[in-house]
Amino acid sequence: MSDMDLGLLARIIDRVVANARVIRRAPEAVALVAIFTMGVFYFAFQHFHREWVAALNDRISSQERLLIDYRTRLRGATPEEAALQIEKLTVLLAETQKKLGEAKSKPVSVENRTRDPRWLYEDNSPIALTQDPKIDFATKKINFSGVSAAIILGINKIYEFQNWKLTCGGTQLYNTISDGIDHEYSYSPLTCKILGNR
Repeated sequence: MSDMDLGLLARIIDRVVANARVIRRAPEAVALVAIFTMGVFYFAFQHFHREWVAALNDRISSQERLLIDYRTRLRGATPEEAALQIEKLTVLLAETQKKLGEAKSKPVSVENRTRDPRWLYEDNSPIALTQDPKIDFATKKINFSGVSAAIILGINKIYEFQNWKLTCGGTQLYNTISDGIDHEYSYSPLTCKILGNR
């Protein structure tokens, strides 16, 4: 070992011996410091332990509330009763889906189909969606602020709107709207004459 290492080791040994002499002269002070340090660690541990236990209690309470909620929803049913209830609901769902499929596959008579009061119809087919109809019974006319049609409306053709038969004439100015495949014709405004009831 070099002289420097020996000198450092000698200083460390002298320091330990000096500290040991202090401890031998005042054992009460050293014991008091040790007790105080252990007390601080104990209280810190108790604090963290209480927080951890409180978090666990909160989680247990939350799980118990959830369990009570599930039991309330099942009305105190046992697992077998819950399975039976689920099976009944599954059968009911299957029957409802079957009835819905049958209803969708049945053709609906056009005469019996309810009509949307906002649409113009031609031969029982909706052809134009109207906006803001203003009906003037004195002149037997209906003024629409806007109409979006799938076809160009003819001047002398008869259309149906709600409970009336109409001819839509006057100005036949329209804008063509195209999405690349289908065309739509927009009239703003459109005036139609009421011919009578349909």
